[in-house]
Amino acid sequence: MARMAPIIGIGQIWQTLPHKREVYQITNLEVLTHAMIFHTTVPFDLETDFPIYVQLNFKNLIFKLSPKEFRTHRNQMSCIFPKQAQALEERALVRTKLPKKTSLHLTLRTLSTGSALDIKVSIENISESGLGIKVSRLNEEYFKRNSFFKIVQICGRNLLEETTLTVRHISAKEHKSFIGVGLSGSLPFSDTLFAILREEIKKERFAVI
Repeated sequence: MARMAPIIGIGQIWQTLPHKREVYQITNLEVLTHAMIFHTTVPFDLETDFPIYVQLNFKNLIFKLSPKEFRTHRNQMSCIFPKQAQALEERALVRTKLPKKTSLHLTLRTLSTGSALDIKVSIENISESGLGIKVSRLNEEYFKRNSFFKIVQICGRNLLEETTLTVRHISAKEHKSFIGVGLSGSLPFSDTLFAILREEIKKERFAVI
């Protein structure tokens, strides 16, 4: 479940003390075989005798870690997998907006026409099983409601996703060069897709401004 946390707005870590409450926003999450590593915007300043809480923005997942179950170094925290975790409430899937300046893109293959055609589109937002994309008006005819697609590339990398994407929404806003399209997946996206997107976002963050 931790691997399905959104790419932006992953969640937060906090510690409640007798006279204050420290809250840290998670900027990156690495899920390893037996542990997790969290990165935050500022260095940790936690009391080692008190537990901490972690909340991830996937099904509002929350868990508690005792002092012996986590370690911190500057703005990184490593921990074992929690013994217990719970969702605070049932809620719709979180749709995460990507940074405005991002150049993340997908290549979609049409499944509704007589022959396969690969179309490059820009990613606007993403959830566990849905996508918001920008499509060039040159390819508008292929994105009619209930048209079907497969993801064949992510940011130029070959990856055939198992989920079949269906056009559920076409933006009513007029724009000369592109249209906005909402796609719904038949299955949740794979961990690999989210991992690649995280890598690409990291590259863009470290690019020269």
